[in-house]
Amino acid sequence: MVELLATITILGVLMLVAVPNVLSIIDKNKKRTYVEDAKKLQIQAEAQFRSNTSIERPKNGYAIIITLQNLDMTELAEGPEGGTYSGDQSFVVISNEGGTYKYYVALREEYSGGVAGLNLTDVDLLNGENAIRYVASKDELKTYNLSSTRLEKGGTIQDVY
Repeated sequence: MVELLATITILGVLMLVAVPNVLSIIDKNKKRTYVEDAKKLQIQAEAQFRSNTSIERPKNGYAIIITLQNLDMTELAEGPEGGTYSGDQSFVVISNEGGTYKYYVALREEYSGGVAGLNLTDVDLLNGENAIRYVASKDELKTYNLSSTRLEKGGTIQDVY
């Protein structure tokens, strides 16, 4: 009995150490998935922008928006929380900044427990080492009005595709 009690105690202590670490790893992997999905969204939007001649190029100081619902993103059918990405709140802003196109991505997953994703973020930041710090959830995640004339990043909206 004493040996069994000692074994159970040791297993309990191991569980106290292991469970929080496993939960932390799962959380980090979900955040990495958001970042990788945002990069995929940007790559798809950039390919559409470059290949589709009907998309008007933004003038200097202006930006266009390509929404997820206007891209073939079957890979992004489901988010890391098991929900779906919002077709109109997940988008790429392509901004003309002095003749150079700059890309910003917003990604929003809606699931039964709430919402999570990325607020409008510069793609260059998503390629950095600490990109998962840009993942937001619930109250931190913004809702964007794409019919407005300006966004916080990307300048004046020229058109939405």
